[in-house]
Amino acid sequence: MAAAPHVCVERVRWADVDLVGIARYSAFTRLVEFAEQEWLRAAGMPFSALFEAPTVWLPRRHLSIDYFAPAKLDDPLALVTYVPHVGTTSFTFHVDVLDLADGAPRASAAVVLVCVNSADFVKRSLPPELRTAIEPYRMQRDDALVAAAPQRHELTSLAINS
Repeated sequence: MAAAPHVCVERVRWADVDLVGIARYSAFTRLVEFAEQEWLRAAGMPFSALFEAPTVWLPRRHLSIDYFAPAKLDDPLALVTYVPHVGTTSFTFHVDVLDLADGAPRASAAVVLVCVNSADFVKRSLPPELRTAIEPYRMQRDDALVAAAPQRHELTSLAINS
């Protein structure tokens, strides 16, 4: 199976905007968390299962967000999630936030997660099952955006009609 990004849709919510209806910078953190949760669910690792009897945790080591253009109240956004780097004890996932209709970038985030033992928070190697689950999403940004275009187009009609 060829690598492909995970694409989901989320709208800019009332709680995300300022007084003029523009998404606050902190709203993009919520969007990144939403994209991560939906991506992990699609990868067979829903949060509900990850927290049942954890042997490892994946605390965030780094989050960066670049902002390109404002998003407004009720805008449907495509959240394109992919993994450009996997190390021994950590991995990086990116979420590109795009206007659903035209694909124009609104923001791009990078998140580094570090694997630690749940008992003592000592850094450890990524478990094989985690590596296997994220492998189908390993790709670089340019490839992810090209691969996401057909998925984004399919989701556009669903989002606009909902």
